Amino acid sequence: MDERTASILGQLAAGRIPANIPTDAEYAEQLSRLAAYLDEIQRFTLALSNGDLSRTLSRDAMGPVAGSLKSLHAGLKHLTWQTKQIASGDFSQRVDFMGEFSAAFNGMVANLDESRTELEEAYAHMSEDMEALQRMSAELKESEERFRLIAESVSDVIWTLDASMESFTYVSPSIASLRGFTVEEAKRESFAEALTPESFSFVRDCLTQKLACFRESGDMECFSERIEVEQKCKDGRIIPVEVVISAITTADGNIKEFVGISRDITERKKEEEKLKYRSTHDSMTGLYNRAYFDAELDRITKGRQFPVSFIAADLDGLKRVNDSIGHEAGDRLIKGAATVFRAVFRGSDVVARTGGDEFIIILNETEEQTAINLIDRVRTCLVDYNEKNEGLPVSISLGAATAHCAEEIQYALKEADKLMYEDKVSRKQQRE
Repeated sequence: MDERTASILGQLAAGRIPANIPTDAEYAEQLSRLAAYLDEIQRFTLALSNGDLSRTLSRDAMGPVAGSLKSLHAGLKHLTWQTKQIASGDFSQRVDFMGEFSAAFNGMVANLDESRTELEEAYAHMSEDMEALQRMSAELKESEERFRLIAESVSDVIWTLDASMESFTYVSPSIASLRGFTVEEAKRESFAEALTPESFSFVRDCLTQKLACFRESGDMECFSERIEVEQKCKDGRIIPVEVVISAITTADGNIKEFVGISRDITERKKEEEKLKYRSTHDSMTGLYNRAYFDAELDRITKGRQFPVSFIAADLDGLKRVNDSIGHEAGDRLIKGAATVFRAVFRGSDVVARTGGDEFIIILNETEEQTAINLIDRVRTCLVDYNEKNEGLPVSISLGAATAHCAEEIQYALKEADKLMYEDKVSRKQQRE
């Protein structure tokens, strides 16, 4: 073997492809084919290692090395196709021709398949949650719109107050008709400024008690109560208002804010005052009636403000006038007596018509002599009244007595009544 051939074989054995094989070298043709074969194998192997599966071996490449490379090339191409199938969502692909890699690959695909199932289930749940959220959002929007329409159309004022009981977070437009403020002006007010000082203290104490009840029981019924307060109007007026206050809680049960409804009860209060007046006053004279007298007598009996003097008064000749002239004339006498009593007695004295022609005056913290002096004033006023008013003269019999303790009250009443009748008899005898 010549030296050139030996050198070429040495390069090939070292994995280097000779750049040129002389044609006149020993075994030149065989060496050229071997060099070309090794070059193709080398290039093909390099392409595989770089992930280039587009290169192929020629049909002339034969032998176990070329066959193994062709088999590897086919396996990699099939693996590439399987990977694309997995990427498109086909997790049924499995590899069974690459040893340990197959087990690792198949395990990865199985995990991906399981993860996809979990993601699909999570997506389904999320879709359901989104649909539920959209429904809730639509319902909330509808509810808010309904609340807005109601709040803007009712005459009552609907409002919300923060949990600290300091600032309003919402006030309905009807605040303008209730107190004369715009919504913006009302929201700028503090809770304390919206009420009179007395009412604010009352509501604050009331809410504090209700909060304590709620925190102890968790029952919203703690707030279900109507309260009456006084509120200041923009023009300075003070009006009576009925308020119903409840609370809105957070998911964890804490108070988020208070919600209230305020209603003007001015007219109702006027009607109540009328009813109260009618229940305690005589409709003809405007003096207190028997019911009020009895209640006041009970209060005095239980109290300690003594002495208390009583004046018993009886309108003379009323029955005779009613029978002979008529009840209209008798009513004028009753009203005349009432006019005289108003002229004599103080606003703090209780002047009551206790019967058709009977009157009793309660003089709190008054000694007997003062009561006697007042009887004299009644008689003086009677003369003056009769001189100024035409028609039948008003004549009244009077008697006074004093109680210095609760035990003497009934005795004093009887004594005053007795003295009144004595006065009636005495004056009748004088006229005869």
